[in-house]
Amino acid sequence: MGNIRGRKSSREHWLLKAQSFNKKDSRLIWEEEWAEIGNKNERILDHTNMWMVIREKGVYLLYIQANFKLKYSEERKLLVDFDYSNGTNAQHDAQIFAAAHDTQVVNSSEVQDAKLNTFLKMDLNSGSRLSVRAFPSDAVTTAARPFSTFITLIKWADDW
Repeated sequence: MGNIRGRKSSREHWLLKAQSFNKKDSRLIWEEEWAEIGNKNERILDHTNMWMVIREKGVYLLYIQANFKLKYSEERKLLVDFDYSNGTNAQHDAQIFAAAHDTQVVNSSEVQDAKLNTFLKMDLNSGSRLSVRAFPSDAVTTAARPFSTFITLIKWADDW
């Protein structure tokens, strides 16, 4: 841990890039960009690679960017699902954050690039889980450029 003016700084920071999506519910499937640098026991992704599991309680800054290849005028949407039940099979207290929404007008027969992004500040507990759904999910670009669709999470503070 680092030290900033006598305070411990967190190592909770993640950069994930979209690998694909789940056809059942349009959840993005992620891979950790910095996984080879860190300890394998410190993964943020669960076994499905769709849910990020928070390890340290605190205030987190999230930036999500999704790139789309659109053929038609389409509504684009990013939804962040937040589950604070710690992943147990008990009653789930899930919330959905409508993170970003836009309609892209395609004026030609060519496929066009479209970007949708959002920035969130969230107070999260240890064990809280997040996932991202993108619509239309089959138009989400996952090819590296160097990142086409990604999320970054940074622990900003221990509390508000």
